[in-house]
Amino acid sequence: MSSTPRHWRTVLTGALATLALMLPHGAAQAAPEPDKIDKAVAADLAADGKATFWVRLKSDADLGAARKARTKAQKAAQVFKAKTEHATSSQAGLRRLLTAESAEFTPYWISNTVRVTGDAKLADEIARLPEVRRIDPTRVTKLPEPLPGKEVAKVNAVEWNIDRVRAPQVWGELGTRGEGIVVAGIDSGVDYTHPALAGQYRGRLPGGGVDHDYSWYDPSGSCPSAAPCDENGHGTHTMGTMVGDDRGANAIGVAPGARWIAARGCETDECSDASLLAAGQWMLAPTDLNGRNPRPDLAPDIVNNSWGGSGFDPWYKEIVEAWVAAGIFPAFANGNVTGAGCDSSDSPGQYVSSYSAGAFDVNNAIAGFSTRGYGENGEFKPNIAAPGVNVRSSIPGGYASGSGTSMASPHLAATVALIWSASPAVRGDIAATRTLLDDTAIDVDDTRCGGTADDNNIWGEGRLDAYAAVRAAPAGDLGGLRGAVTAGGSPVAAASLSVSGPVSRTTTTAEDGSYALPRLIAGEYQVTVAKFGHQDASAAVTVVADQTVVKDIALTPLPSGTVSGTVTAAGAPEQGATVAVTGTPVSAVTDAAGRYRLTVPDGSYDLKVTPVSRCADALTTPITVNGDLTKDVELPRRMDTFGYTCAETAGTFVAGTEKHPLTGDDVALPVALPFTFPFYGTGYTGGWISTNGFLGFATSSTAASNGTLPSTAAPNAALYPYWDDLVLDEQSGVYTATLGTPPKRTFVVEWRNARFYSETSQRVTFSALIGEDGSIGYRYRDIATERAAGASATIGIEGPGGADALQYSYNSAVVRDGRALTFTASRHGLLAGAVTDANDGRPLAGATVKVGDVATYTTGETGTWLGQIPVGDYRLEVSKENYGTFTQEVTVTPGTLSRVDTALATGRVTASAAELTLVMPAETTRNGTVQLTNLGAATSYTVVAEPAQGWLTVTPASGQLAKGGTAALKVTASSAGVQPGTVRSGRLLVRSASGRDPQIAVAVNVVVPKHQVAIDAGGGKDVADAAGDRWTADRKYTAGGSGYVGSGTKTSTSNRPIAGTGEQELFRRAREGVLEYRFDRVPNGTYTVELDFAEIKDTRPGRRVFDVIVEGQLAIPALDLALEVGSYTATTRQYTVKVTDGQLNVRFAERSGDTIVNAIRISERPDKTIT
Repeated sequence: MSSTPRHWRTVLTGALATLALMLPHGAAQAAPEPDKIDKAVAADLAADGKATFWVRLKSDADLGAARKARTKAQKAAQVFKAKTEHATSSQAGLRRLLTAESAEFTPYWISNTVRVTGDAKLADEIARLPEVRRIDPTRVTKLPEPLPGKEVAKVNAVEWNIDRVRAPQVWGELGTRGEGIVVAGIDSGVDYTHPALAGQYRGRLPGGGVDHDYSWYDPSGSCPSAAPCDENGHGTHTMGTMVGDDRGANAIGVAPGARWIAARGCETDECSDASLLAAGQWMLAPTDLNGRNPRPDLAPDIVNNSWGGSGFDPWYKEIVEAWVAAGIFPAFANGNVTGAGCDSSDSPGQYVSSYSAGAFDVNNAIAGFSTRGYGENGEFKPNIAAPGVNVRSSIPGGYASGSGTSMASPHLAATVALIWSASPAVRGDIAATRTLLDDTAIDVDDTRCGGTADDNNIWGEGRLDAYAAVRAAPAGDLGGLRGAVTAGGSPVAAASLSVSGPVSRTTTTAEDGSYALPRLIAGEYQVTVAKFGHQDASAAVTVVADQTVVKDIALTPLPSGTVSGTVTAAGAPEQGATVAVTGTPVSAVTDAAGRYRLTVPDGSYDLKVTPVSRCADALTTPITVNGDLTKDVELPRRMDTFGYTCAETAGTFVAGTEKHPLTGDDVALPVALPFTFPFYGTGYTGGWISTNGFLGFATSSTAASNGTLPSTAAPNAALYPYWDDLVLDEQSGVYTATLGTPPKRTFVVEWRNARFYSETSQRVTFSALIGEDGSIGYRYRDIATERAAGASATIGIEGPGGADALQYSYNSAVVRDGRALTFTASRHGLLAGAVTDANDGRPLAGATVKVGDVATYTTGETGTWLGQIPVGDYRLEVSKENYGTFTQEVTVTPGTLSRVDTALATGRVTASAAELTLVMPAETTRNGTVQLTNLGAATSYTVVAEPAQGWLTVTPASGQLAKGGTAALKVTASSAGVQPGTVRSGRLLVRSASGRDPQIAVAVNVVVPKHQVAIDAGGGKDVADAAGDRWTADRKYTAGGSGYVGSGTKTSTSNRPIAGTGEQELFRRAREGVLEYRFDRVPNGTYTVELDFAEIKDTRPGRRVFDVIVEGQLAIPALDLALEVGSYTATTRQYTVKVTDGQLNVRFAERSGDTIVNAIRISERPDKTIT
């Protein structure tokens, strides 16, 4: 053992839940520091300036008077008196100092210690007090993860462990079930409402109410109310093994006739030294709920302690010795260690004053975890062995199997209750009781860790035998009592009969009304019989040694009525619901139609209806019986804050088909959903599948330790079909499938043949069904054990952030084959839709969808939206900038999907050209035209010129465009300041309510060429066009100049107006039969060739067809003006070329008839480039 054993660990020594606690050692086990202050305390004070620590005083109380007392009550009173008086006197100086310093402190009398919070100065002053032995630190350690056990078959309708210690023989043959004895537990608490424990709670009042004073103690105040609680489940399990019995199929306790009290020495997930010490003190003198008015006369007979720490440490020894002096039997678990060796026993189980239990299994083999080895002063430890492997007992909400010496110790404690109930002579006599246990234990010859077959360090005295121990207890002169209970001459079955006298006993009459109590100490007794619906009856009787006295008792029935009705939930019959009259034994179970029938004496009652379904809540309603009464009950559905409810129905298993690469332990795999899944008001398109049986949508998580819902701890926003610590090995897999067609698709995630991490021989298969309509379903297959049925799993759903959830079950074996569990957002419906552009029908992203004032959505790239909306009537508004707004009244109904598809109206304004180029001389102004056309909904428009310096203007600058309407924009540009051979650029911005193109840009270029030649083909003189540009008279080509080439050419003139142009003078004249126009002295560069044509004769199509070749490139093939534009109609063609030889050639090649051209212009284009 370490010379500085500061890190001693206190644990709940069961594998169901192991509580660990770091506790300090007393001065006897460690050399005191010169200044008495432990180094850990000094370090805390130095680091924080303040600390909480234990002050241990030197002197102990004298318990001699208690040891001389004869009765248990006298013993407890003497211990309490001696301890409290000694603490008051020995702690007086310390308490004065602490009071003067206004320090926070709690004095304890059971071990003469004071818990203090203070600074270094105060600690130094305390250490100077001569009565102070040491100043030690406080410590707390977190709970390890629980390890559940396996199911083991019952024996004659009781658990194997109860049968193994032969408790049923004690009940039947010896007639005692622990009546008159009070057992207690220092543990994680107790679920006092559990059906197997509620009736045995000492705080239960005769009328059905409860009074927790003197029966429950929570020193840390960690329960949510003043009532007993147990979030961990360990204390409920150990208490169930001592006294549990639901009077039905769950005979789980060794002494079901005893009553129980409890102290919460171990908090939900931790065990503090302060709580354990306070609990130990309370056991000797229980107090009211305020911690006042101690009553040693109400101390329990036995205290079970299924906790401990490794190694020998005497810190709790003074408490245990005080219990023994007070006649309280101290039962302890000997401890758990995987692969326990021969020097592994725990404390306080190691103490000579403690009686500790090891654990064995159904095959009478010692458990591998059961600690063993010599205890204090070389005593064999454990003292005895009891069942401790796969022990089935109560837990909050149900039943579960657990393994550990935590499970063994309650068998020992309850056996003592049976002994003391049968033999009042040894009640409170710890030494005599230990002898009975030792002498009647079944020897096991196992000397691997020392000892003999009679007593060794593995089994102690041997296997616990409750029947032998009770039979061996001294009982004095014995006689018997039997008889029959009748009412109106008919036998009364199941009547409760109790006798009080030298001993107390209870029994229940058989079907024929008979009863028998074969072993009663001779003497005077009062017999009381009670049967609901009858008046109680009492009688005095004298039991004579070696004789059986016969006493028949008649009961008088009370006036009664029949209460009947139908129980429904969500409008459907609730089969299997328990309908009970509170405070009475009367109850019934509803049939397949939800019907029930009760017979109840006249009077006023509360009718409590408890459904089998975990998806409905229990309901209590008042009734008054005065004859027959019909009472129908509609049960409220369980519902979370959002409005999710659940339902249980018959359903076939739904499997996945596609296997995913998810294997191993604590692993998550991302998965994409085939649709948007609405869940707690948010739409999800993917999530993460965990090997541990849940699907999270918010973030990846692999949490293995399941917990209750809701919880802010990860994972959140998740489906929990079966959250447990699971492994996917080579025999397992996750499979998915997509079933159905939109909008009713279902995505299936199946966990197939998953193995339990802590139980490699067991597997489970389950699936989650995720509906496109927001529905959620769970299915289960091959459920053959309690573990597979959910005994260690969490099942439910949880919203984002862990603020809301609907938990179906937690660590409860409730799932079955052939059952379907569904979750529905009962206060919500679904609204969905697609938003498109009314012009092109394509999806519209970024549209805003408002549903009243409760929700707003934005469409994605697909233009769709989906919302989970509270039930009601709303005004739906769909809008987007540059689009019209759509509104509609909608009604959202529960669990249904309503679609509202919307095509938003908008303009569709286009421009006739994306670019307008005005070629002009320097210092001039020219106009151009851009036409706007609207093929969409009516819209206004504005036009802005950029830059806005004034050289570019447009009219009109704004206007309205009806659907199908047009508008001509006059664009005016100036070349003032533009050098020849350069370009001035700007743009027009046309803005409108056109959703796809709310702004159109039209580029405007002003080109001032260095070189430009314009010829009026067929014209005899220079002319100016409407823009002011000069066109020179036509002439024959001469070298160095410009003109036509060809000897057979001619000019033609028409008097008819030419359509499509305002330049009549240019287009009425033409040159026909021309071969070429040639331009000399053309600077190399890029040029635009403009060719004006008009057929000025009545030429039929096909009679005049020719090609135009510019700079050797075919520019216009097979031009047929009559065919393409018609006679007397102007057309202009333009071609851009690159000049590299100083000459530009435009050739005309006839195919049919003469060639023709009306005007031709070449312009240097600095804005264009040809490579």
